[in-house]
Amino acid sequence: MNKADRQLSELKKMNRQLQKDISERDLVENKLRSSEANIRAIFEAMTDIVLIINIDKKILTNVEIIPTNYRNSDNSNIDLISETVEVFFQDKRRLSWLEKVKEALKIEQTISYDYCLCIKNTMYWFSANISPISETQAVWVARDISERKRTEIALEKSELRERKKAQELEKILSKLQVAQARLLLSEKMASLGSLVAGVAHEINNPTNFIYGNIQAASNYVQDLLELITLYQKHFPEPVTEINQQINDIDIDFIAEDFPKLLHSMKQGADRISQIVQSLRDFSHLDEANYKHIDVHSGIDNTIVLLQHRINQVSHPTKIEIIKEYSQLPKVECYPKKLNQVFMSVISNAIDALEEGIEKLNIRNPQIRIITELVNDKAVIRIADNGIGMDTYVSQRLFDPFFTTKTVGKGTGMGLAISYQIIVENHKGELQCISQYGKGAEFIISIPLRLTI
Repeated sequence: MNKADRQLSELKKMNRQLQKDISERDLVENKLRSSEANIRAIFEAMTDIVLIINIDKKILTNVEIIPTNYRNSDNSNIDLISETVEVFFQDKRRLSWLEKVKEALKIEQTISYDYCLCIKNTMYWFSANISPISETQAVWVARDISERKRTEIALEKSELRERKKAQELEKILSKLQVAQARLLLSEKMASLGSLVAGVAHEINNPTNFIYGNIQAASNYVQDLLELITLYQKHFPEPVTEINQQINDIDIDFIAEDFPKLLHSMKQGADRISQIVQSLRDFSHLDEANYKHIDVHSGIDNTIVLLQHRINQVSHPTKIEIIKEYSQLPKVECYPKKLNQVFMSVISNAIDALEEGIEKLNIRNPQIRIITELVNDKAVIRIADNGIGMDTYVSQRLFDPFFTTKTVGKGTGMGLAISYQIIVENHKGELQCISQYGKGAEFIISIPLRLTI
């Protein structure tokens, strides 16, 4: 084969290779065009914001906006895509965005990032996914979740409003329950006061009759005993029948014991008179709403009325009542209400001692009552060495309807109403200091002069 034939053969070979290359290039171009069309169709169908972010040496170099079918959530004419780029990449937020992009590029994984924008006084929320494309390039796909967020915020606000309404209704209901309980208690106290006054009056009449006749009976007996003594002096040897009767009735024992019997009856009548007077003083039915009273008298009357409970406590030694009274001027107050507080506090002290005796084996149960004058206020401290209270009970002690007693032994209103009487009615203070196993001390402080 000559030289010309060889050159022709090579040219044909090169032509065939060229045609093959052209065919392959056309095939690649067709595939690229098809892929580009597919990608374009995908992007056109997307409703998210898509950004291509380029970084060189950790510095932002370019942000490319990929066209999508995104429409902002409120259908306004604001171009949120451009606004997003402008706001985020031109102000202080740029650093936070760059940190997220650099993080995704560093770990070579997609990361999620939620953020919000305030554009033209309107808040927009987005949930973004940042995915690395290369070492210096990442795609940022952000979905507008503003509508969902606004709904969530609206629901939260609505829930908060409803919760506030529920709390207000609960407070109103609680106040109504307290008011109802106070009204019932007030009616009970008024009825009890009327009953006490009537009973005291009915008891007082026969008691005065007995009390008044005891002295006369004592005088009669004394006269009779003197007469018997005279008979024994002048007729030492009575007839057999009389002598037998004297031995049968034991005249000497009668002469010795009968005055003691009358004295015991007088003490009983005194006790009844004292209780009747305490009932009348405690109820204060015949007095004005408020007046000047002796606080000590109110405490003493309360103790008299609770004496049966003090005596009933099952213990080898009775509850010891220790009074440490200071010189107090008369206090201007609502006597009946203040006595109600004394009754509630001392009753609780007796309850605490009963429980302490049962559970802690208290050996010397006592209630100590101390009064003092502090800064023109009468301060009454009522302390017991009973079972005491833990922190939880102490903090809720004055809450309406809160009680640690079993059903039927307490309503949880006694101390709540006592707190109202002292704080609201008398502008004073009522507090409790207690520790479980170490008793409790109630401190009542009221001004000497009532300011209405």
